[in-house]
Amino acid sequence: MKTVLLSPRTGAVTLGEIPAPEAAAGTVLIRNEWSLISAGTERATVSTGAQSLIGKARQRPEQVAQVIDSVKRSGFADTYRTVQDRLDRPVQLGYSCAGTVLRTGEGVDDIRPGMRVAAAGARYASHAEIVAVPRNLVVPVPEDVDTQWAAFATVGAIALQGIHQAEAVPGSRIAVIGLGLLGQITLQLLRAYGYDGVGIDPDPAMVALAESAGLAAFARETDCLPDVVSRRWAGAGADAVLITAATASSDPVEVAGHLARDRATVVVVGDVGVVPPRSSYYHKELSIRYARSYGPGRYDHRFEERGHPYPEGYVPWTERRNLAEVLRLLATGALDLAQLKPRVFPVGEAAEAYEALKPSSGGRSVALLLRYPGSAQLPPQPASPAGSRTWTAPRGTLRVAAIGAGNFATRTLFPELKREPCVAFSWVASGRGLSAAHQGRRWGFRTVAESAEAGLASGDADCVMVLSRHDSHGRYAAQVLRGGAALYCEKPLGLTEAELEDVADAWLTSGAPAMAGFNRRFAPAMRDLRAALPAGAPLQIVYRVFAGRLPAEHWYFDPRQGGRLLGEMCHFIDAAGFLVSGRPVAVQAVGVDATDPAVAQSVTLQLTYDDGSAASIVYGGLTPPGAPKELLEVATDGMAARIEDFGSLAVWKGGRAATTKYRGSPKGHAAEMRALVRLVRNDPLDKETTATADFASALRSSLVASRAARSLTEDRVMEVAPATPALARALEWPTPPSAPAAAVPKPGGQADGGSPAATAAI
Repeated sequence: MKTVLLSPRTGAVTLGEIPAPEAAAGTVLIRNEWSLISAGTERATVSTGAQSLIGKARQRPEQVAQVIDSVKRSGFADTYRTVQDRLDRPVQLGYSCAGTVLRTGEGVDDIRPGMRVAAAGARYASHAEIVAVPRNLVVPVPEDVDTQWAAFATVGAIALQGIHQAEAVPGSRIAVIGLGLLGQITLQLLRAYGYDGVGIDPDPAMVALAESAGLAAFARETDCLPDVVSRRWAGAGADAVLITAATASSDPVEVAGHLARDRATVVVVGDVGVVPPRSSYYHKELSIRYARSYGPGRYDHRFEERGHPYPEGYVPWTERRNLAEVLRLLATGALDLAQLKPRVFPVGEAAEAYEALKPSSGGRSVALLLRYPGSAQLPPQPASPAGSRTWTAPRGTLRVAAIGAGNFATRTLFPELKREPCVAFSWVASGRGLSAAHQGRRWGFRTVAESAEAGLASGDADCVMVLSRHDSHGRYAAQVLRGGAALYCEKPLGLTEAELEDVADAWLTSGAPAMAGFNRRFAPAMRDLRAALPAGAPLQIVYRVFAGRLPAEHWYFDPRQGGRLLGEMCHFIDAAGFLVSGRPVAVQAVGVDATDPAVAQSVTLQLTYDDGSAASIVYGGLTPPGAPKELLEVATDGMAARIEDFGSLAVWKGGRAATTKYRGSPKGHAAEMRALVRLVRNDPLDKETTATADFASALRSSLVASRAARSLTEDRVMEVAPATPALARALEWPTPPSAPAAAVPKPGGQADGGSPAATAAI
């Protein structure tokens, strides 16, 4: 499908071809008929992109601060690569569109295919033939509203939120400073609701446009402007002033202070310099308020992306209701956007449309629309395979495909694979299509698949890497194996025991090789430590991780993604298990900040093994930047060892101390990718590599993580023995009973059940 793209490095606007997005849970797939170009927001975005690096930095000082923080955390080289990657990664433009629903994802029950809808949201309601938008940012279009005007709903919602923030009753005197698209719509809304509105703008053409629609407006340069406006209101000042301008100058804020009455409210809706002069704001005791985009729910990932509703009694006007209200006013005729005289461009002329945003002697257009042919179709969904395909080891070049092409894959795994001889990238797929198209070209993938299912159905891969979001790992891993391909699956292998059971069953029945992304096993320090440990001796392990705090909106905290325990702590569970010769018996999890695995950031785990070993894992998810990340200490009979951030290994043994330093890829990613290639090609593997690449032990670590999550939730010690048949066979465990996993007693507590061995181990 076609989409409008911006190069962050050069500011160039082009029309690109990318796969259509998928209908993920909670989303709506829309075939666009119209989309609105925001003259203010998008002009600023394109303008920033066209500037030099220094110019970009001046425009966005907050991003400069983020880069400095990244240098402190990750070093200059990693930060430089990240910045360059961001500059080279194209961005979809647009945030307001309207069209017809093609498909809905799971959980969407109030929007149906065939409905006309309006949609909002940057990264979602883009200038593209087909878009995927979360349900709470989509509203039906009334029958009496033309789809062309429905495309204005998002900007209308911004204007409406500004009015709501003024908290002025109908009939109030309201001044609107800035008569671009947002200001023009604001004035129309004020009239529709019965306010006495007046518009002000430095551009006579914008004043004339407002007057042609029957609205009151004045030029900024009008002599004695505050007096002129006041005379219109019989000598009174504005009850509220809405600033809808876009300028770095603080002039709109200064003018607002002169127009406002005593104790009035000034609402900042647009992007302006806010330096209120004390002379007017103090003496009038004015209040300054901000309007946050489309309304309540904006920038709240729980509302926008996860579909969580707000209680209507407390938040009656959400951004979704604001969108619907704009469409209602269009349906009644109270809002007439045809008076804005928008310029219309076919989507194929998008670059010319953005050129029209630039200042010119011919004046500026207040509204620009992109029109779509309305013929884009979703690719047919591939039929599910009738049965499992047989695994066959590749001969010659190893074809590698990828589901997902995020930062970790492109910065770490793909570069390491590229260094391996006789490896070719086959196809790549991603949920939203853009990253797959960009990274596919960057890394030389032969094709960009329309979807993961289409790629798998093609059979054009010897090995498929599952690098997508965590909630899809188990499903894709099982599909890959049953499709007759080798599997590399980033951690976690699954978020539930049902998913792990399905993966284990697919692995056992397919006969295909598989590896999990537990890279710390492959770290040189870990392999050297394992070789130095006395065979079969019980170990005491203390693993401390200063992981650092993640922002509340991080995708890890989406309940569908399992949280940090299942998504990150599984790494350290696996590393401990890699060193211990025995099987895990039981696990107990204690949360510092929460008992819900989806949101807990700091967790302590206690693990016991049937050989007498024990491991304590302290995961600090609330630690500050700059702290050393990982410290692993091991004690056993006659030996002690310490690994610090995988850059060094110290061993104390026989009265001597020896320290080894490691450079290059100390966390094992390079060795991991080499082992993957050899495993899939069926090359001979040494004993150590065979043990390190063992998929059964990866399943076991994943099972321990799953039981740890239950322990955290249920506040009890959990047995680790698998309760399902495929996992029991894969882990070579005795056949499990039909009963669910039992709990074992806490030290000194009352037993809830569990095996004597587990009880004794605790």
